[in-house]
Amino acid sequence: MKSKIAMLALTVTTLVSCNQKVAPTQNVKVQDLYTIEVPGTFAAMQELYPNADIQYGNTFKQMYLVTTHEDKSKTANFDEYVTKSLAGYNKRPNYEIINQEDVRINGIAGKRYEIQMSQDKDMMYMIQVMLDGKKANYQYITWTTGENRQAQKDNFLNTLASFKEQ
Repeated sequence: MKSKIAMLALTVTTLVSCNQKVAPTQNVKVQDLYTIEVPGTFAAMQELYPNADIQYGNTFKQMYLVTTHEDKSKTANFDEYVTKSLAGYNKRPNYEIINQEDVRINGIAGKRYEIQMSQDKDMMYMIQVMLDGKKANYQYITWTTGENRQAQKDNFLNTLASFKEQ
């Protein structure tokens, strides 16, 4: 009898979990510059990052995403843009670049940095990517708590992979 109840409970749990809906992504277009697919579980937010093109997040999961662009005439070259973009965080306590690599996202060359740093008393994990587009230089930043790092890294990279210059 106990095994029948256990099997019934397992079957019900399986059926309920199979019926869970995944929120579709939101395709966001920024002017005539680029599009990006934002997770459906993210909501538009304010005041995450000054002058951001888009600001989205999920406060329940403590995950956030912002993108920016800068006209190419405002920097001498892409390396200067990268240095300037990284300078926004490198004064934070416990700042450390834990991984860096050259990337190509839908044909756009760039640099990707995985960073950890302190925010108040919490350790934060961030992926910061600068892309050398044809129309502008772009920046993609996602972050979460240090505990969520492994769980969310793939989600952040999947969102990044959807970035397309128009």
